[in-house]
Amino acid sequence: MRIDARSVQARRDRELRAELDSDFGVRKAIDRIRTLTHGRGYGYRRRLLSRALRLTRTMSPEVAEVVAECTRMLGYTHPVEVYIVPEQNFNASCFREDHGPTVLTLTSRLLEAFTPAELRFVIGHEMGHAALDHYGIPMPVTATLQEMGIPFVSRPKTLQLYAWCRWAEVSADRVGLLCAGDPEAAASGFFKLASGMSSDRVRPDLQAFARQVEALASAPEAREDPRDDDDTLDAFSTHPYNPVRVRALWAFSRSTPYLQAMGHGHGEGGPMSLDDVEAIVERDLHLMEPTYLQERGETPDLLRRLLYTAGIAVAAAHGGIERSEIEALSKLLGADQALVPSDVNRTLADLDGRIEAAKETPLAARAQLVQHLTIIAFADGAVQDEELALMESISQRLGVDPRIVHQTIHGAMHPLD
Repeated sequence: MRIDARSVQARRDRELRAELDSDFGVRKAIDRIRTLTHGRGYGYRRRLLSRALRLTRTMSPEVAEVVAECTRMLGYTHPVEVYIVPEQNFNASCFREDHGPTVLTLTSRLLEAFTPAELRFVIGHEMGHAALDHYGIPMPVTATLQEMGIPFVSRPKTLQLYAWCRWAEVSADRVGLLCAGDPEAAASGFFKLASGMSSDRVRPDLQAFARQVEALASAPEAREDPRDDDDTLDAFSTHPYNPVRVRALWAFSRSTPYLQAMGHGHGEGGPMSLDDVEAIVERDLHLMEPTYLQERGETPDLLRRLLYTAGIAVAAAHGGIERSEIEALSKLLGADQALVPSDVNRTLADLDGRIEAAKETPLAARAQLVQHLTIIAFADGAVQDEELALMESISQRLGVDPRIVHQTIHGAMHPLD
């Protein structure tokens, strides 16, 4: 079986990539990155050779065969080296420079705990990134690169870069599913990555996990008249993006391209066109867009004011406001909108009133704002107890389940690269 990865690439991945490739600021940032890293293409590989185990076919014929099968299926001819990193979390990543081999890394615990089918999904996912050249725009450095304090990429394009990254994950997941040929294996892989568990006591259910997204206010099939009630938070019961990704994968597993590739005539209820799949995923992923940061109007303005005040409060909760924290707030609101106030206490005095005013805004927007506060808290590399307690308090007062704070931080620390 031979598959062109571009034939299953998510539509928004392709469209956003074309827009970003043509943007002057993005091109300048990439050129600058290449200049800064010139001659260092083998640095990452050298570090791996010194601290990790390079896996050969003799050491693990199974892993070597999975990589070979995926690369053959994709027609990927670039050399691939596999490294095992001695870490006790589940993770995988792939890296490729202009010169040298494609470097695939797997943690030792993932290699020990994942079944062969789950491993094919994970490796296929990483090879999907490579086949679709998702490394052509290095992230997040492209979005954050500055010179003399001035970012190369405009704020709207920065948000677009992160949106493209999310769509790139959808594309890579599709390739991973094609390599695995088993939707249930993909589901169990997601469960292990989300929970850190490998026990047989919990049986993953792809469709049940995917149905969590149906409680989101944006899903027409969930309810005709969206309501701001607790059900809206169901999609945040695990890593905020995982239910959306699993639902996208489940939809793709019922699509004509997947069923044809697997040699099946039709799926339950009949096959779906790729356009139908795109419509479902685009509707679901729309909730992940920070719309109130981009839109204009009374409600978005109110939320942005609250984000500024709450962001300052979180940044000041432990040992004063760090530069990295104010920079994170600036990235969210715009470089010219987030400055350290001359009188922090006076700014914080507005917090109660702004929280009260925001209670009438849509719950999904309030949940997004709470997630954005975690970005500020984590900007200095750690979330302190005082910051966590304050975010939990703000979340509760906004009528948002405080578990979102913990789950968002956990998701940021344990991504599926």
